[in-house]
This record gives sequence, structure tokens and C-alpha cells, in this order.
Amino acid sequence: MKLRIVVLLVIALAGGAVAIDHVSPAKPVARSTVSLAPAAGVLSCPYVTEPNGIAYIQLANVGPSSASIRLAIGASKGAPIGISMALPGGSTSSLRVPPNAAGRAAAVIEYSGGAVIATHMLFLRPSSGPVFRAGGGAASPCARAGGQDVVVSGASTLGTDAVLAVFNPGSADADVSVSLIADGRVLQPQRLSRRIVPSHARRDFRLGDFAFNARNVIAVVHANAGRVVAEALIRSSQGVEFLSGQTPSSELIAVAGQSGSGANVGVTVIGQDDAGIDVRLISAAAQTSIAGFPPSIPPAGGRYLGIPDQGQGAPAAYAFDVTVGSPIVAGTSWTTSRGGPQEMASLPGAVPSLHWGAVLGAFQPGTGTRAVIVNPSGVPALVHVTTFGPTGQTAQDVSIPAGRLIELAIGRGAGTFAVFVDSKGPVVLALRSLAFLQGKAGTSVAVAGESFVAATPEAVAIDPRAGVPAVLPTP
Repeated sequence: MKLRIVVLLVIALAGGAVAIDHVSPAKPVARSTVSLAPAAGVLSCPYVTEPNGIAYIQLANVGPSSASIRLAIGASKGAPIGISMALPGGSTSSLRVPPNAAGRAAAVIEYSGGAVIATHMLFLRPSSGPVFRAGGGAASPCARAGGQDVVVSGASTLGTDAVLAVFNPGSADADVSVSLIADGRVLQPQRLSRRIVPSHARRDFRLGDFAFNARNVIAVVHANAGRVVAEALIRSSQGVEFLSGQTPSSELIAVAGQSGSGANVGVTVIGQDDAGIDVRLISAAAQTSIAGFPPSIPPAGGRYLGIPDQGQGAPAAYAFDVTVGSPIVAGTSWTTSRGGPQEMASLPGAVPSLHWGAVLGAFQPGTGTRAVIVNPSGVPALVHVTTFGPTGQTAQDVSIPAGRLIELAIGRGAGTFAVFVDSKGPVVLALRSLAFLQGKAGTSVAVAGESFVAATPEAVAIDPRAGVPAVLPTP
């Protein structure tokens, strides 16, 4: 009897011990120190090549650490062309697209480490067909896939060839619908609705097939599923140019590398409501409110203005602020001529930011490459500007007065030039390059900068029970 009681007591105690172990709290999980994940990203260049053209991709690493880069370019046959390279911090590189690339190819740039920006450039000869199309150069930044809507503004189908390229850099198919705003009329062609863009594929749409002889055409690319990048190539008797995609916003700065004759700015409402807009013209010498703008502009409505000369064709910028209603898109274009040859360039609207980067290539001995930095705010902005080029890098600090812009020379002659801007106040950056040589076609190209946003620090805790890290945002 005593032996049975002892055995039962031992079993009870053992069971209690097991029960206590099951309900006791887990041991504290050790956390690592707070650290930033390595910089990495994907840049997409939708319209890299065109038949009978010469294409380049310019790269810049404006960060301090080295970057590992892999490019994938669509090939005429077989798998994409793969190119791997290392780009040291604070350096630039220029790559000519191989001749075995597809006639109309896109490119994807994957990188890890550093802070990488890229631009793709295309050079075309004058056409010899029944309708004359001038030759020249075009440039556009390689962009990150954005939100649901990507808008390409500034196109025309009146005496102009305009082709919209939509590229899907994702690993799954994208479902997109394209609507057009042609001279204020909204067009939703059935052939542009619910189009599938396969993974890592590009789809081209000739805008003249849907909006015939329209002076001003805007393409709104809506991603029903997935994310895409879009831009357009336009060719006319005045030259060749890329139109970069942008995201509608309530605040945009439209920079023009040239003012006066042949320079224009446009703004269009994207949305279901009217928009009230305040407009200012900014130059190196003054800031002026633009009178005569209507109290509100209806949906799909827009205004197009000539840019008055700011003195010997100096750069200018328009600041658009939506006071009420739908967001907008904006852009500038200008045509430069030198004794007969002429060439056009354009820039999309940009949202002011604190950190910017841009890269641009120059291929002729007499090319001048310049940066335009705009301060649209009501207080001066202290800006640290770092320039990267064939001879290394230089840095300078400049103060931009409230409501003013500055223009800086960053390169002379051939080479790949990049600029990184670190500002104490919100600004906008653009680069432009211009060359006209005797007996040759002119080249006028421009790119808007890419805004950099710092990574958010994260604390990483490894849960040994689940075997996966738990990411905890730090305050």
C-alpha cells in the first residue's frame, strides 16, 4: 500500500512538472543590433533599342561602396543578353548595347550595394521614307516600377510618330489598360483595355492608331495587376525624343533647359474632379506668379504655354501647386537650332525632394553638359553638389535663394557625367546636354533626376521556434 502511494505521488509530481513546463513563458529571444539592409534595387529601361539605331546605357554609382550590377537586354534570338559588372563607389560607366540585341528591346538592371542610377540613350539617323523624320538623340532615366498609374505626357500625332512602350520587369504577367487624352478628349479604345504584358516583356502601341492628328496626346497606363514602366519615343521633322513616364501629383516642378522661342510647358488634370492650380515661373533672377490661369481646370483638361525668354534662352521652371481637386501631370519641351540643324528635348514634371541623382552621356567633343537645380520653396536651400566624371569627382556647396534656380557646368566634351545632390530643403534636379558640330546633326538631350529615399532601419529578431526572422521597425 505504501509503495503504491509513493508511485502515484511520483507520477503526479512528474505530470505537474510537465504541465508547468508547457504553460511557462518562452525564454527571451536574443535580438541582433539595428542595421541597414544592403542597398539593392531594380531599374527598368523600356525603350532601349530601335531598328537602325545606336543605343547606350549610362550607369553611375553615387554611393560610397561598390555595387554589383547585372544587366539583361532583350536579344534578337534566344535568351536575354546578360552582362555582369562591378561599379566602384563614386564612378560612372557607359555601355554600348550589343548588336545582337532585339530591334525593339527593353533592359533590366539589377544591383546590390551602392546607390546606382542609370540612363538609356538612343541615336537615330534621319529617315529616308516618304515622310521626313529628322535624326538626333534621345535620353530617358531607367526607372523603378511605380504605382497603379504611369502617365506619359507631351506626345503628338500631328506630323509626328509616337510609340508608347510598356515594360513589365516583374516575375508575373501584368494586366494593363491604356487610356488616352487627345486634345482634351478622353479615349478608351477597346484594343488598349486589359492587355497582358508578360513577365520581362515589352508591348508597343502606336498612338496614332488611336488618336489621329491630335496636337497633344497623353497616355495613362493603369496597372490592373502587377507593376509596369512606360515611356514613349517621338519622331518628327524637328528631331527625336523620349517622353518619360511620371506619377500624377498635387505638386510638380517642370524644368525647361531652354526658354524663349520653341520652348513650351503643359499641364493636364488626371482624375475625376476639377483642379485649382497655382502657377509660378522660376528663373535664376526672379519668381513670377502666372496670371490668367482659370480658377479651375476640368478633368482631362489642360493648358499649354510658351515659355518667355529668361535672357539668352536661359533655363526656366514652372511650379504647379494643386490647391484643390485632382492631381496633375506636367512637362516641358524645347527645340534648339544652330544654323539649320535643329533638335528637340523634353523633361517630365518632378516632385521636390532632398536627395537627387542623375547621369547622362556625351559623345561629341564640343558637348556641354549642365545641371539645373530648382528651389521652389519660400526659404533658401543649402545644397551639396557632387559631380562624377572621367577625371574623378568634385564637390561644392551652393545656396539657392527662395524661388530661384541655378545652372552648373558639370562637363565639357565627351564622357559620362553624373550628379548627386544632397539638399537641406526640397529641390528638383535635371541634366541637359547640347552639341552642334559643323556639318553634322545636332544633339540635345535632357533627363530628370531620380529622387533617393533613405532606407528605414530595422531590428531583426530570429524566432528559433518558427525558424524565420521577425522584422520589427525601429522608432
